[in-house]
Amino acid sequence: MRTLKILAVDDHQLILKGYEYTFSDINPAKYNIVLKTANSYQKAKQLIESNIYDVAFLDIQIEKPDAENIDGNKTGENLGILLREISPKTKIIFQSSFNDSLRISNIFSSVNPDGYIVKTEVTDKVIEKALDNVLNDSTYYSRSAIDVFRKTMTNDIMINEDDKEILYRLSLGIKTKDLVEFVNLSGTAIETRKRKLKFIFDIETENDLALINEAKKRGFI
Repeated sequence: MRTLKILAVDDHQLILKGYEYTFSDINPAKYNIVLKTANSYQKAKQLIESNIYDVAFLDIQIEKPDAENIDGNKTGENLGILLREISPKTKIIFQSSFNDSLRISNIFSSVNPDGYIVKTEVTDKVIEKALDNVLNDSTYYSRSAIDVFRKTMTNDIMINEDDKEILYRLSLGIKTKDLVEFVNLSGTAIETRKRKLKFIFDIETENDLALINEAKKRGFI
């Protein structure tokens, strides 16, 4: 029987309870699971810095930007980056409600996780299957995550990271004049890139809402 140290991080207590129930139901002859949970970024960071885990299940959006998290950096993605630095052998599985291509692409570039599960597809069997896969040096991605990968990989239009960030921020309702706070470009350069995007999407005469909708159709946000 293999003893496993597992870390589960989520800001919803019900999700953490779900992990407890799931892991307690796994055949004890298969794994002896020692589970640690955290519902905040700071607690998770402390656990990561003081322990080594075999597997970590991380939510992406742990704490929303506010006065104490003004840069929005208290995320599961940053915890994943920290884990990779402290414990490279830890298997990392993201479980999140996010299934947009920009968010997933960013996480694969920064963390390269061993698994990604969209929360709407979570079941006890999915969690156990993901655990089995990563412990056998394989990967596990839920169906929606795989669909996003395929859509992005087969798209024949190439846009860079600044373009993707502009599209993503626009989709959040941020006005063009305020994009300079999020993209390292001047206001004029941002307008130029928006015109380029409308051109390659063949919607030159349309507004920003049409640009956002077309980008979503093509899997960029």
